[in-house]
Amino acid sequence: MENMNESAPILKVEHVKKSFGDLHVLKDISFDLKAGEVLSIIGPSGSGKSTLLRCLTQLETVDGGFVQVDGKDMVVPTLRQAQGPLGSGPAVKYAPAKTLREIRLSTGLVFQNFNLFPHLTVLQNICLAPVRVLGDERKDARAMGRFLLKRMGLEGKENSYPCELSGGQQQRVSIARALAMNPKILFFDEPTSALDPELTGEVLKIIKKLAEDKMTMVIVTHEMAFARDVADKVIFMDGGVIVEQGTPDHVFRESGNERLAQFLSRFSKA
Repeated sequence: MENMNESAPILKVEHVKKSFGDLHVLKDISFDLKAGEVLSIIGPSGSGKSTLLRCLTQLETVDGGFVQVDGKDMVVPTLRQAQGPLGSGPAVKYAPAKTLREIRLSTGLVFQNFNLFPHLTVLQNICLAPVRVLGDERKDARAMGRFLLKRMGLEGKENSYPCELSGGQQQRVSIARALAMNPKILFFDEPTSALDPELTGEVLKIIKKLAEDKMTMVIVTHEMAFARDVADKVIFMDGGVIVEQGTPDHVFRESGNERLAQFLSRFSKA
């Protein structure tokens, strides 16, 4: 039984669906991820990648399916309850608020546009949530913040404001802020899309180091070489479905899927 627990997924997604009115953004998404693994999600704009991350981090609700995070059921399917001849009840049921909060605290999300508080210093941005949400002592949070900034290559930037940093530095502060909450899974929503090519490398280097340290991560990215090199698993999404998934070798070199080949051909000339 212990071996079964050790191999159980830390993230399990089954038949997840999400619509906005008549627009079906996620049609039937299923995958799982074990602790210490890195999943790269690739695909064209509008394929549902960012919506999937927002659903998994509770920024959006799903309309159907099952999601389990760190052994806790976040949302489960239900039998639709009749509400008269023209209607039906909800297809999913979310966990109680206490469980949802526990799940939320076990995940972190790094946005593509940094989302730092402009009126707070770098260190204040990192310490705010550990103090207010986790109840950490301020001095402990500041010590952890300085440690994380050193890890991000930003030692000496504690008292700088976001506007005084480059985009790459701001994104590294965002990563440090997410890590300060000690998440079990870290989600990245196109973390380099707002950066110019010169600054992209410094952020990708940090994420690669996290992968080497066995941080469990789900990364939506348009950086194909990075997705191939850093991931244990790769998912290719298009039109709200998973068209192909597997190891980087399978997805980037061995798959015979025509739509995937068409998508990757856009990057091979770079």
